[in-house]
Amino acid sequence: MALPGCGAAEGDRQSFQAMAERVAAIDIPLDPKAIGPGAASRQTAQAQGLRPAKFSPVHVAVLTPHQMWDARDVLSRGGSLALAEDKSEDGLRGAVTRMAEPAVEPALRAAAPVVARAMVEQAVARSEPPKLRPAVVGAGPRAEGRMVQLGAYSSRAGAQAAWTQLKARASLSNLSPVFEGVEVNGRSLTRLKVGPIPVEAASALCAAAQVADPWCRRAG
Repeated sequence: MALPGCGAAEGDRQSFQAMAERVAAIDIPLDPKAIGPGAASRQTAQAQGLRPAKFSPVHVAVLTPHQMWDARDVLSRGGSLALAEDKSEDGLRGAVTRMAEPAVEPALRAAAPVVARAMVEQAVARSEPPKLRPAVVGAGPRAEGRMVQLGAYSSRAGAQAAWTQLKARASLSNLSPVFEGVEVNGRSLTRLKVGPIPVEAASALCAAAQVADPWCRRAG
């Protein structure tokens, strides 16, 4: 260790002796690890007769965005947030929970009848027998037989007039007419047909309609 003031103190033996004593009084620990960042400041404070400051740990509460919004609502209603340490619920989260409990309980009581009614409706819906859709009855098979042509007319009106006269007879009153438009040798005709009827009844039908042409029995 160099003493830059030694040369200046050669003429004054007492001053040099006093400086040497002050240097010897400096406490230098043998363990280098014992010298921490705040060791010098603590030694200086003790040398000056000052009492070292004591620091207490700072508690930092980490909140989610939802918890921050809840805390803001509590403060806006004039409430206070107790940040004191609690064994069951700590910090701001516990304060928000305690402020929200008085409002949650009435809401739960008000919602209880609605929830119960919904559960009853669901139970009734499950207990009701399923509603069956009416079966669609398809058309039955077409009656056996064939269509019998009673005549061919130059217009549909002529065919309808002829059927009006023919259906007055008892043997033809229960039949339904069919008016079929065709073109034969460049001429537009309307055929009057009835049926379907069994093949063996075609001759009797032609006789009842007083149609003697052979195509009446052959029409299909």
